[in-house]
Amino acid sequence: MMKKSIIFLLVLAMVLSAFLAGCQPKEEPVDTPQDEVTETPTEGGGDEVAGPPSEPMGQIIIGNTTELSGDWVPYWTNIAADYDVYNFITGYGTVDMTFEGEYLINETVVKDYTVEEHEDGSKTYTFTINDGLVYSDGSPITAKDYVTSVLLWSSPQVQANGATATYGYDLLGYDAFNKGESKVFTGVRLLDEMTFSLTINPERLPYFYELPMVSVAPTKLSYWTDETVDILDDGEGCYFTDNFTTENYKDRWDVARYGTTEFPASGPYKIVSYDESAKTAVLEVNENYIGDYSGQKPKIKTIIYKKVTQETALDELATGGVDLLFGMASGDEINQGLDLVDQGGFSYTAYPRSGYGKIAFQCDHGPTQFVEVRQAIAHLLDRADFARAFTGGFGSVVNGPYGESMWFYQETKSELNNKVNHYPYSLEKAIELLEKGGWIYDANGNPYQEGIRYKKLDDGTLMPLIIEWASSEQNAVSDLLVVKLQENPDLAAAGIQINQTVMTFGDLINYLYRDDTQDPKYGVPTYGMFNLATNFSPIYDLRNTYTTDPEKIKAGYNTNFLIDEKLEQLAIDMVLTDPEDREGFKQKFVDFIVRWNELLPDLPLYSNIYHDFYNDKLQNYNMNSLIRISQALLYAYVTE
Repeated sequence: MMKKSIIFLLVLAMVLSAFLAGCQPKEEPVDTPQDEVTETPTEGGGDEVAGPPSEPMGQIIIGNTTELSGDWVPYWTNIAADYDVYNFITGYGTVDMTFEGEYLINETVVKDYTVEEHEDGSKTYTFTINDGLVYSDGSPITAKDYVTSVLLWSSPQVQANGATATYGYDLLGYDAFNKGESKVFTGVRLLDEMTFSLTINPERLPYFYELPMVSVAPTKLSYWTDETVDILDDGEGCYFTDNFTTENYKDRWDVARYGTTEFPASGPYKIVSYDESAKTAVLEVNENYIGDYSGQKPKIKTIIYKKVTQETALDELATGGVDLLFGMASGDEINQGLDLVDQGGFSYTAYPRSGYGKIAFQCDHGPTQFVEVRQAIAHLLDRADFARAFTGGFGSVVNGPYGESMWFYQETKSELNNKVNHYPYSLEKAIELLEKGGWIYDANGNPYQEGIRYKKLDDGTLMPLIIEWASSEQNAVSDLLVVKLQENPDLAAAGIQINQTVMTFGDLINYLYRDDTQDPKYGVPTYGMFNLATNFSPIYDLRNTYTTDPEKIKAGYNTNFLIDEKLEQLAIDMVLTDPEDREGFKQKFVDFIVRWNELLPDLPLYSNIYHDFYNDKLQNYNMNSLIRISQALLYAYVTE
């Protein structure tokens, strides 16, 4: 049991030191301490291997407890599992990212580029792309395909069909184009067959993450429309031909977003099948893919992505039903996985999470619209106890929207923890908050004595303190919340009732986003509380997450439905920072978290030390919290 004893000691060390260098390269992966090298090889597996194959071979079956919906592109529902598949099949971006989180121009795609600063403060990047890039279906990729991505996923037409449309949010002319005030997107130019330019809005500069603002991947226009739609540029910017309307193409979008074999992949893999009933996608190597920024091409021939349950996931790994389980978070499953590694034939990788598990509140209806209710619930859940119970010691409690791995949290941790409310467990404090918030009546309008509390609204009606909770099925966090919160006697003593409704994760997401394009019932505010988790990319930009813009909220952003202009401005200020001003960014991060922590749109539950467990046949698997599973597997291979 050597691994278990060492990994518990490593948890504290990783949390304190793994990312203090601000996501700089590390000499050793976090799961390979010097005295463990022989037991946990860097490349997975205990036997020496000859190295990666010259041609793709073998397969890896990935198991994920989050089920696929088949809605691949991240503009409608954006479920994490679907987004994983999207990243396997999407590539050739103008900007790519290293394993250490460094953004760079992708020279596999970009033949040449220039940067021009203008007197008004705007900045234009002009890209000429390389010849010879093609989709998985063999059709050529030109500058128009890059322009298509910006225009299509910024358009009011797809937005009217329920999609988020903020792809070109940072570019000059986005607002007028997105609102339908202008058919021309002035900040996007199609200069010739292989050259286009993007002009960043001066109001978005300086920006701490500038290079990703001009990161664009290709989209095949005819796949999402037909051969009659075109993009033109008369010298003032790009625009669609007049036949591009929601009415003409909404039916096409509802089919294209779920495409499989016909989906024109630009990434290392293409979809060859999807089984809706089994929630399983099969991907194979895209033979036309020539590599990422370093020229890396896939060495694993087939990727199978399937739904597993938390109860049986590690049993499936042990028996060969899956080969890889990534992002395992609970203490029970981690300990079970470490036992499996001890038995031989399996390896693991551990890394701090760039995210957190949470209770998400909706703040515009029902009792959870009132901050005192959200804060009272925080005082009625012992989060340290919950985190220990769920993570088994492989995690910690956070007090805002961040994870232990983030460099700006690690470098401000002491200051931040002195400024935020930790919401210690206290029935007395919860009652005090509820009384302050006006929850002082019983069902008959008399002074509260016992049972469920009521609040008198402005119209004179009484609102009961009953919270409707949406939770996904077969979910260990949900099960623990039932014990630690819903059935906690102090919850009833405080006068609160929580009703749980168990549903599929897809249904939960539709209710969370209020996506009435799937069914009108989802558009009706129904649940005030959801349990799920959030992971962050290296671009920590929460402007749209807490936007107050009604159109953006309608488009699917700000699923908390929290309208607070101060919080939104703090999110804006944080990223409108010069890329060289790390100290300024860190201080703005602290200011933002302090305000967030007071409003409490989410109740953070834990931030894990993630563990990935896999069959020893998987080699050179170096996952971390900055990259996605698609990038880790692009550099891995199998021996079999």
